[in-house]
Amino acid sequence: MSANIRETKIGFGYKKQSAIQTANVLADIWSLNKTNASLAENTLNTEDDAEDLGKGHEFATQVFKSHWDVQGSIEKYLTSEIAAWAFVFGLGARVKSGTTALTYTCTPQDPVGSGIELPAFSFIETIRQGGSAVLDRMAVGCVVQDFRVTLGSGPGRASSKILINFVGCGKTVEPSGITLPAGTPEHLLPAASATVNINGVDYVTARNMVSVELGFENDLRLDSGFFPGSGTQDGAAIRGRMEFGNRKAMLKFVARFVNGSTELTKLRNQTTGTAAIGLQGELISGGDYHSMTVTFQKVAFKTAVIGDTDGIVTVEVDCAPLYDTSNGLLSAVAKCAQDNIG
Repeated sequence: MSANIRETKIGFGYKKQSAIQTANVLADIWSLNKTNASLAENTLNTEDDAEDLGKGHEFATQVFKSHWDVQGSIEKYLTSEIAAWAFVFGLGARVKSGTTALTYTCTPQDPVGSGIELPAFSFIETIRQGGSAVLDRMAVGCVVQDFRVTLGSGPGRASSKILINFVGCGKTVEPSGITLPAGTPEHLLPAASATVNINGVDYVTARNMVSVELGFENDLRLDSGFFPGSGTQDGAAIRGRMEFGNRKAMLKFVARFVNGSTELTKLRNQTTGTAAIGLQGELISGGDYHSMTVTFQKVAFKTAVIGDTDGIVTVEVDCAPLYDTSNGLLSAVAKCAQDNIG
């Protein structure tokens, strides 16, 4: 009997794995919804002997297993829970505080004190999990390649979204051996709640904000994950380490361009300042709300292009996040009721 892609269920570790090739256990897994239909890619790469000498011709006579590649993406409406998870696993360094309302303060991992290997998690996909499962597999040793938050104009949940791309070490357990738990309740962070202050301008108070996009990329060193002794599965190599490379942050925004707008002047003068984007959701308890705030400690404008959005004159600005000698590159803070993330 054919299966509908909407029957897909996913789960992944909200706690980090103890080692790159050691899977999360059931107690470490939560189950969340996503909006993209794509399944994770689990690819066995091969190579042949066409270029080998000694055959007397240029044609392949044999195919050999090379290595496994696992990659996937999670696209969701933005919630406090997934924001906290993305910050913890995507940036690598986190400090947790609070009891009922948990605050996760995250910064890019310090390679000197903590190394260049990011926290890893296991990712599970199922369709009709059980005796007649269509799909039931777990990718072990996954790390965040990049994440991107987008805030747009318009009603509905689609105005605030997050996309997380991840890569696995190549190890897969099938069947997964883990029965997915019930879905974890999530709490929306609507774009309408946003506060946006960039390079000295409060765009929300000025009512000029159209859209914002921010993110972080880890530039994973994928090839160096294969080394003598890195491991194999079914005769093909898997990665034994998952390390970041030349990381970078990004921030873009579109605002209405009016008399007195300063984006072009700040571009010409290379004026620098902080950028802070915040969102707030429902009350957790007391005076604590589901929320997130990303602060870029120092930004300059790389480009500022005048155009239009829905017939309204706007300026599209691409920011350059800069490293500040006192405060670093950025900090990302998320508050939710889920304990033990990371």
